[in-house]
Amino acid sequence: MVDLGKTGKVTFTFRCNTPRQVYLVGDFNGWAPTATPMNEVEPGVWFVTIKVAPGQHQFRYREDGDVYHTDFAACGVIRNPYGGFNSVVDVEPPIRLRATPERHAFSRSHQYN
Repeated sequence: MVDLGKTGKVTFTFRCNTPRQVYLVGDFNGWAPTATPMNEVEPGVWFVTIKVAPGQHQFRYREDGDVYHTDFAACGVIRNPYGGFNSVVDVEPPIRLRATPERHAFSRSHQYN
């Protein structure tokens, strides 16, 4: 499961009863097998929050021992070249509001009828 934050950070949550360490692997970390370890917050619930660049990204969860898992609760899945599926996350650019200078915000020249 993925939770898209408004600042470009994404929380990945994976449920798996395993005594082995779980990692997040994807195109955003070069598919490095141990680059992004996940934290077990309670038995069988793993999570990590990371900053991900805007765009569509593919990922999987990896247990020590090279056991890979697909997150079917993500934004989608895509068949990978190994006969399985990669999960997809779509990250929108952060919303940035531009402040209007005060002299324009309350100007009488912008009267509405």
